[in-house]
Amino acid sequence: MSDSKSAPVPASAASAKRSKTIGVIAIVAGIAAAVVGLWGVLVGGNGMDPVDILILVGGMLVSVLGFRVMRKAGAS
Repeated sequence: MSDSKSAPVPASAASAKRSKTIGVIAIVAGIAAAVVGLWGVLVGGNGMDPVDILILVGGMLVSVLGFRVMRKAGAS
């Protein structure tokens, strides 16, 4: 038995909180990947490397999907 005095959280509230957390992580990771990809495209010594472009576009996509998850979790 635990001595915690917190009340049990309803399943829908826990699910919304989990979705918001996942959305925030996706946004932060997507922005970080996009910045790394942009840095590689702009500063990279070997021109426009396809891997850097893929990282940039993938990071942008992940951050957009994170915003969509956050919006959907907020609507619930």
